[in-house]
Amino acid sequence: MSGVVVGVVVVLAVSVIAAVVAAVRRRSWPETPAFARPRPVTSPGGPAPDPNAGFFTHRRFAFRKRHFFVGTGCPPVLVADFPSLDVLRREQPVRIARYGIRVWWWFEEDFYREAVGLGADDVRAWVRERERKQRARRDRDRLLSAAEESLRRRANG
Repeated sequence: MSGVVVGVVVVLAVSVIAAVVAAVRRRSWPETPAFARPRPVTSPGGPAPDPNAGFFTHRRFAFRKRHFFVGTGCPPVLVADFPSLDVLRREQPVRIARYGIRVWWWFEEDFYREAVGLGADDVRAWVRERERKQRARRDRDRLLSAAEESLRRRANG
């Protein structure tokens, strides 16, 4: 009989400890910045850069260093394995967080969000296409500027 009582006491003690740890952990969650407050998704959107997205470190719970991700419309999300994600994102897009139907990706130096269910290869292709278009736009702007300068020299010459 006393073995049953000890078992019940142990189960109760473990339950109380788990509840206290969960409560402390909830209270130690970082504040949500204004840009990261959840907002409705009006339509599924393709990939777009998220200039507000990034990581921050929080040490409030048991003085452990924890990494959180926030993005536009994404409240703080605990990131379990930040160091390995930091290495992976240099080679391939890494899915960092999901909130509702939105997904945030980290690739090379930037963060992207989308709501159409893309995979890593799709995100990489979109980023490369975006870079190609930006390069073409810069080249075109340089060419037009050089042509205008040449016409000005002829007119003044």
